[in-house]
Amino acid sequence: MARVNRLIDRRFAKAQIYLQALMIPVSAFIAWLLKDWTAAKSIALGALVCWLACTYFSWQSFRVAGARASKQVLLNMYKGMMGKFAIVIIGFALILNNVKPLSPTALFCGFILVQMMSWVAPFLVSRQQKKQV
Repeated sequence: MARVNRLIDRRFAKAQIYLQALMIPVSAFIAWLLKDWTAAKSIALGALVCWLACTYFSWQSFRVAGARASKQVLLNMYKGMMGKFAIVIIGFALILNNVKPLSPTALFCGFILVQMMSWVAPFLVSRQQKKQV
């Protein structure tokens, strides 16, 4: 049976979410080894905020698929972006106000590091697809 190509491929989103989730403990462990517990905690919190926001966006965006639901897909992507923005703003506000001691540099580095996994995930998925063909 031929495999049907979807209009929206969820594999990239899943790979991104898994890579980002993997980077949270890895980056925290490396920060703990290189610096201290405060840096590790800060980098993990920044990475967690980014991961939660990206997970929400992916979930919201890929709930519906297909040509008939194109307006709903676009609306869900707008909702996902607004929710992602809200999660990032609220997350950083809560962390910066309530977590002491905190390294703001490590916090933002953790966020950026996990966000960079959005660039790596498509390469890994396309490489995996080439191996399967």
